[in-house]
Amino acid sequence: MHSKIVMALFSSSLMLNLTACQNTQSGTKFIAGVFNASTNIQKKFIDKHAPKDVRVYNNIQYMANPNLHMDVYQPEYIAEIGARPTVVWIHGGGWISGSKEHARGYFKLLASKGYNVVAVEYQFAPDAVYPTQLHQINQALSYLQMNAAQYHVDASKLYLAGDSAGANMASHYAAFVSNPDYAQSQNFQPAITRKQLQGLILHCGIYDLNHFVETAPDEIRLLEWGINNLVQAYTGERKNDAEFLSSISPRQHVNQNYPPVFISGGNKDFLTASQSLPFVATLKANQVPVTEAFYPDSKELLVHEYQFMLGKKASQQTFDRTVEFLNQLTP
Repeated sequence: MHSKIVMALFSSSLMLNLTACQNTQSGTKFIAGVFNASTNIQKKFIDKHAPKDVRVYNNIQYMANPNLHMDVYQPEYIAEIGARPTVVWIHGGGWISGSKEHARGYFKLLASKGYNVVAVEYQFAPDAVYPTQLHQINQALSYLQMNAAQYHVDASKLYLAGDSAGANMASHYAAFVSNPDYAQSQNFQPAITRKQLQGLILHCGIYDLNHFVETAPDEIRLLEWGINNLVQAYTGERKNDAEFLSSISPRQHVNQNYPPVFISGGNKDFLTASQSLPFVATLKANQVPVTEAFYPDSKELLVHEYQFMLGKKASQQTFDRTVEFLNQLTP
């Protein structure tokens, strides 16, 4: 999202001199357009690394109103090996854009290692605001459980994964699952139990919304306008409500019951220092098992969403370590 925001805001700085329309709706629409253009380019590069021997079921409807779908990626030999552990992936895009197909090549690669991967579609802000997206993810998980046999899903071995804003929502959902008091305070009833949720895979995420808003000007002043728009869109214009932002920030609701975490961020992504590393510290303080993949001394340029740039050495290492993480928890 970092590089995407820079691109969006560079162009927007020119646009804003030509128009007085600077509200959240118009701002997020513009940023989403740039995000989606970048995502389409990224998708083509990831596809080059996709194996052929993977089964794919596209656009499985899991919700009728609104009309939402999921894609399922599976090992070619799934019928022979039976029900498999399943990674449910929540895509990024600043809560306002993106696609469940944005990393389809990556999902195929992961499925080729023996896991089901389910990519979930959800509604975008500002048309749908928190907690709508979390409820839709919940519905997707409920659908998977009800149809586990059909799709060879081992519902007792589920993982949540996400990149950027998707990592925010995956980590947030995990807080609901692992902290019943917190879930009750937010009127949320998870469709799965902590026993089912084996772990999390989190890339380049946002885990503390107050800190996200507060640190943006300190990092790159041009980002401030974009980040404000993203948070305003997702929260329903409550960016300045610090208590509310704290109530929906995963970092504030971690306890010792939180699932094991694989977490990564790029050395040129400001979210690594401002979000990922503080989240790691909170996880460790609560004795949550953490597997870190950071590359502060790497000479490679590891920007936001670097994990999908599979031509890089660090990106390939992160993928290999992700598979190791899964294998260790569900051999």
